[in-house]
Amino acid sequence: MSRRSKGHDYLGWALVATALLAPLPLGGIRAFFFMFYAVVVAVMGLFYALGLYRGQVRPRLPLSAFAIPVILFGLVLVWLLVTLLPLGIAAAPEWAALSPLVDVAGRISIGPGATFDMLVRYLTYALFFVLALQVSVEKQRARTLFRLVYWGIAAHALLALASLTFFGDVLLFLPKEAYVGDATGVFVNRNSFATFAAFGAVMGTALIFGDDENDVARSRLSRILIQLGFNVAPLALIGLALAFSHSRMGMFVAALGAGVVALVAVFRSTGVRRIIAGLLIVVGLVTGAVLANTGGILFERMATIDRDADVRLAVYEQTLDLIAARPVTGFGGGTYEDAFRAVKADPIGPDVTFDAAHNLYLELAAELGIPAAIAVVLSVLLLAGTAAVAAVRRENWMIPAAAAAAVLAGAVHSLVDFSLQIPAIVLMMLLILALGFAQSRPMQQAG
Repeated sequence: MSRRSKGHDYLGWALVATALLAPLPLGGIRAFFFMFYAVVVAVMGLFYALGLYRGQVRPRLPLSAFAIPVILFGLVLVWLLVTLLPLGIAAAPEWAALSPLVDVAGRISIGPGATFDMLVRYLTYALFFVLALQVSVEKQRARTLFRLVYWGIAAHALLALASLTFFGDVLLFLPKEAYVGDATGVFVNRNSFATFAAFGAVMGTALIFGDDENDVARSRLSRILIQLGFNVAPLALIGLALAFSHSRMGMFVAALGAGVVALVAVFRSTGVRRIIAGLLIVVGLVTGAVLANTGGILFERMATIDRDADVRLAVYEQTLDLIAARPVTGFGGGTYEDAFRAVKADPIGPDVTFDAAHNLYLELAAELGIPAAIAVVLSVLLLAGTAAVAAVRRENWMIPAAAAAAVLAGAVHSLVDFSLQIPAIVLMMLLILALGFAQSRPMQQAG
């Protein structure tokens, strides 16, 4: 093994460890903890840059290989910087209620501190994704990292179940203040944990149908035992944790993502695997129909209010008012909570606050403006679309299919919740997406 290969191996293990540890604690939602992980990613980037300079490693996937997403996301980063500049723009009179939050220097952002935090998050996400791409090009390494991530998510599921039952329903071994009786793992709420677990359900499904499909070196019995021990058992654990999370939308997106992978397996697999994949799709459709008929599947309980769908719809309508007030510029990244105070009205009570719109797309449009929000979403969808096409056309379909399905699960859940505003979930999704996108490229090397 060359020094260059070892360098990418070490980096890959470090990235996987970061993604699996990022949920500790509370999904990284506290600024201090996320800044810690931001420093960790920055240090990894620095060491990789030094390795490039010294010739110890070489880039495996240039930025030109995904130029359009790079340009789109780069423009968003530039826009975040622009919103922090003292441009002397006067605040509109109707936003006087935000005073003294409105910056006297005339910045576009009404909360420069929050916008700077968002800029740091986005820079961290970008660097993390680029580094993950570099270690994911080599086929065997990508498969190894994929399995490690899957087993790590299963370990989180085991911890969630143990915290709920064996340790007496605790959060990081401390008494819970919310979501009592629900499996939340190390996350604050059940929906965030469910999205994280849904990624594992998608990966497990892909491994069951695609892992070592052409491996004829082992006997049939040994392959069955390996499947049961390394693929099926962790998936059962993840499924059990999802069920005990009591997150209907989380279970729905997990079934959706797994169903997409199974659908790809129907066309890409043969024999018994194809039959099993078809049966899994049927089971998924039946499960989805049952969940849809339980009522309220799109209106999960929020952290600060009850399950009243009228309140959720009111949040969406009032967020649309925010977007209409500044459709192009937005109010600044990370400022949704401050901006929402100015438009909050009945039926939302005066003592209720919202730091998230429970819809990622509306929140991005309110904070960044519609053009920048579209750029953020489109940059991710283009990468996921490449993986989806590769899953259908390329022989090595397993990891690309899982990547596309994981993004689909996160995107659908973000229609009604704030899972992709949780840093740990974003890092995990980006790692899976990087694995899938890198294995979608024709320049990948065989193990």
